[in-house]
Amino acid sequence: MMALSSMQAGAQDAGLDGCDEIITRGPLEVTPATGASAVTLDAYVRVEFSDGYFGLGIDPEEAIDLRFCDTLTVVECETLGEPVAGDVQVVGDTLFFLPARNFMSAAQYAGVARGIDLDLGIAFRTGSTVDSGPPVMSQVESPTTARVDPSCEAPDGGYRVDVSFPPATDDGSPGSIEYLLYFTRGAELDAPQLRRRARNFSTELVTMAFVLSPEEAVSPGCVVVHAVDGVGNVDDDMEPECFEPVQGNFFEPLCSASRVEGRHWLSWGLLALVLRRRRRR
Repeated sequence: MMALSSMQAGAQDAGLDGCDEIITRGPLEVTPATGASAVTLDAYVRVEFSDGYFGLGIDPEEAIDLRFCDTLTVVECETLGEPVAGDVQVVGDTLFFLPARNFMSAAQYAGVARGIDLDLGIAFRTGSTVDSGPPVMSQVESPTTARVDPSCEAPDGGYRVDVSFPPATDDGSPGSIEYLLYFTRGAELDAPQLRRRARNFSTELVTMAFVLSPEEAVSPGCVVVHAVDGVGNVDDDMEPECFEPVQGNFFEPLCSASRVEGRHWLSWGLLALVLRRRRRR
């Protein structure tokens, strides 16, 4: 999961072999995660689709089917379960399914997110509570760096930056937590950049990594990580952690001026909050 994603087009321009992009048209990731438990009763389902998917004329209503399983197995439930009523909203390549009412307590739900080239199964079990607050994160450890050779992601080589931190805690399903890694200060950086996204997983230490180009590595950089839970609540209190890409750790007070506020991280979080408030009314 922590492997670096490929920037195939740039690598192809640089003449690297094996970097041709394979485009799969359909769902890529679903939240709550497949097999998640203790999902909060006020959660919604979020599905990430491939780039430009809904620009192909796809009907969002046909792209997701969620069902209440009752006594059925997950496999049986995908076709025989009771359909869950709700609203479908699309923001960019992200589909949101908001149930018309809260999920049942201690219940199994299953379904499918449909695509042109592949489908993605949905299966999770609820807990007995609603979400009451954002995840809680610790400060990241001092980032470490290492020189890397040219690759699909970094056609000119550069410096790999590893950012590690203990998993966040939350009152909902741990599998629904997502981490957003921002590069907040660096050479020629005008605004914070989202460099990595990762799903929470069972481990004592989460490590996220990204590569700085040679041009980006000429001056100190800073990073922060935000944690987002299954209903869009964000922990954005982390202070930037600064480092020197080439020579090691680097600290100076000016790093604190690069803090990323929660309202900047992703548009779908704002949409979720608005829709949830509307639903409460």
